Amino acid sequence: MATVQPSASDENFATLQQDPFFDVVTDLISGYLADAFDDPAGGEVDRWTLSALPATNSAAERQRLFTLNVGPMEVLFVERFTEGGEVVDYRTGLYVSASALNAETGCTLDELALRTPLVRMQPTSMASADGDGVLLDWFLSDEGADEQFFELPLDKATRPLAEHLVTKGRGPYAQFHNRAFAAHVLAQETTDE
Repeated sequence: MATVQPSASDENFATLQQDPFFDVVTDLISGYLADAFDDPAGGEVDRWTLSALPATNSAAERQRLFTLNVGPMEVLFVERFTEGGEVVDYRTGLYVSASALNAETGCTLDELALRTPLVRMQPTSMASADGDGVLLDWFLSDEGADEQFFELPLDKATRPLAEHLVTKGRGPYAQFHNRAFAAHVLAQETTDE
């Protein structure tokens, strides 16, 4: 019998559900999947994977709550920061199409960075994006960052990158995919319709 990766386990999902940011996390993932795919449930594992509490970039005072991958690339994540065992902040990261973001806003990334100074914008060097990916990230503790983030045309900039990444084929993350977490997110999407 194959060993279940921790990020794919029911235990990790149960632990994640105890985090105060869990409902926000569920909404973020559900929103992404709705923006990226016409039929998110039909693409589970083949087009996208979702991990719960992965080891990615973890440190003593930083842990990823989840990573959503489309094809071979991560596209959405939230990190939790702690001090002395207490949660002090959360960081949200979303990869979108730079060209679609520019087209929808009529601004370059530099111009957008001036308009939304609390949302960091960093072009990605990940080969899968073929030069058209940009990471948008922000910290919950930066008052107003969430408003700046959600004022961006995320729905219009998400799908083009997701569609491009799907053409790269199935990613190598199936063994990390948390089916219970994915089912919860997909059920949330159904209730939001």
